[in-house]
Amino acid sequence: MAVRGLGGDAGDPMTWTHWFRLKTEEEKSLLGFLRTIPLFQELSSGDLWTVEQQVYVRRYQDGEVLFHEGDPSYGMHIVKSGSVKILRQVPDDRPLLLSTLLPGDFVGEMGLIDESPRTATAVAQGPTETIAFFKPELMKLTQQNADLGLKIIFTVAKTLSARLRKMDQDLQDLTRSGRSVGERMTRP
Repeated sequence: MAVRGLGGDAGDPMTWTHWFRLKTEEEKSLLGFLRTIPLFQELSSGDLWTVEQQVYVRRYQDGEVLFHEGDPSYGMHIVKSGSVKILRQVPDDRPLLLSTLLPGDFVGEMGLIDESPRTATAVAQGPTETIAFFKPELMKLTQQNADLGLKIIFTVAKTLSARLRKMDQDLQDLTRSGRSVGERMTRP
């Protein structure tokens, strides 16, 4: 006789074995990885598990575009493995390398707040895996657990504030040095 759980035979996804199964190594590593990301570091294990249910793992090949400059911004990407080049088109039609993101870095967090167009293009550099977290999932999570949603939104706001302060400091340093923005940037 098969062991029956909540609704059927052992092959039924609603059996007790489904509910109490051990996590796979990939699932454990995703939860552990999310714990290292500043946006999620202050969350409890239960809150982190809830977030884990709302994110998507995406895999990209070398040169594959995550999003284009001008695309609507619906959420963020966290680099899990590989790297991502952040590029911006400039008037002379050559892309300008703004940054290279490594595992643990994230981009697009403004998309969790608004849906303004992307300000740059993100391109995978080598085989790359990202964790995508989109605004509709954050809104759903916030409706189900307002405290958790507010924690995440507040942390996103703190991150944006810190990045804005750094940009302001970089601009002041650039102004003092007499160098132009173009001299400071590099080409891919």
